[in-house]
Amino acid sequence: MKYSYQIYSPSGNDTALVLPLEQDAQKRRLVARQIMKLHPKVEQVGFLSSKKPQLLMAGGEFCGNALRAAASFYLADRAGELKMEVSGTGGHALKAGRTLSGEVYAQMLGPHRIHELVEAREDFFLVRLPGIVQVIMPCHKKQVQGLSPSNIKEQAVRILQTLDLMQEPAAGVIFVTKDKGRRRIVPCVRVAAVDTMICESACGSGTVAAGLAVSFLTGKNVDIPIGQPSGQIIRAQIWRKGEMVTEGRISGQVSTDDRRYSLNIGKG
Repeated sequence: MKYSYQIYSPSGNDTALVLPLEQDAQKRRLVARQIMKLHPKVEQVGFLSSKKPQLLMAGGEFCGNALRAAASFYLADRAGELKMEVSGTGGHALKAGRTLSGEVYAQMLGPHRIHELVEAREDFFLVRLPGIVQVIMPCHKKQVQGLSPSNIKEQAVRILQTLDLMQEPAAGVIFVTKDKGRRRIVPCVRVAAVDTMICESACGSGTVAAGLAVSFLTGKNVDIPIGQPSGQIIRAQIWRKGEMVTEGRISGQVSTDDRRYSLNIGKG
């Protein structure tokens, strides 16, 4: 089978988008492993349909940054908005688009009660988004500053194991620091189906989960920039009506060099 793919970088989170849409989960995993071997900076792989806006991640998970990358692919350089079928959402279509200023945004969730999404524990928040669970761990920057990715990964694995989240389709630990008034995250995300645990350069679901934790504490709408390990920014936007979160969204820059690659897997 012949595939073509292009690499996008939503806020520094390198993402390979593959054509055609591959329904076979085993083949998706094989393609993803090959691409990530050829391009070590690629952190996730998604498959697109040429017939309609549709994104299917290699592990069947939900990925907000991949949704932004897919919107960039479908819209090219145009401003606009579309609805896209996205894996990990139970068949729901989500909005994504590009603004006139070039920011690419993605809807991360629709109407939910805030207490359905966020659970406050003693020193962290458990945020259950469609398709992924994120553990939001507020910490001082000295607790993560200078730690190697392997050290951070070890900490994240211990936390996920303690909370019995290792078998979730997708689960992550998001270490949140605050410096000079700006929040920054250090995200580490596991996808069970492809058996990956990656300290990501940028994380859309981690960003919106951090925004939900802030909204949970304040009871208000949220519109905040959150620094990513890549050095870039993803904006978390949470809109509420009382206890109801009406929408959660992320936005930021998406870049690509427009280079297209080919990959042949097996026969066919």
